[in-house]
Amino acid sequence: MKKAFSLFAVAVLSAAMLAACGNDSSSNNASDSPSDKDAREITVSAKSFEFTPSEIKVKKGEKIKLVLKNTNGAHGLEISGYKINLTRDGSKVFTADKAGTFDFDCSIMCGAGHGDMKGKLIVEE
Repeated sequence: MKKAFSLFAVAVLSAAMLAACGNDSSSNNASDSPSDKDAREITVSAKSFEFTPSEIKVKKGEKIKLVLKNTNGAHGLEISGYKINLTRDGSKVFTADKAGTFDFDCSIMCGAGHGDMKGKLIVEE
């Protein structure tokens, strides 16, 4: 009887631990809303320690939907000047309201070439 109870307890604890490791829906990856349909969509592919395109040009005031597509490994895309941090295959809609050049890089440690994953968001007047 003790053995059966112990197995049951282990099974319940294991199930609880697996449930806790599920998908966290509170990430900062924005979901689409009806007002986002007029945004210009820009998809950035992340693979083998590089972003494609590595340079993105937009106009100040333009509404952008930035989409990250991982084609090799797990990568993120962070633009600290706009407080954007996309993880895995995420997206974010934002208005390019600050002119200038903003560096972006991989926000998920992805291996030996992690430091080479860089790009630029150029917001023109």
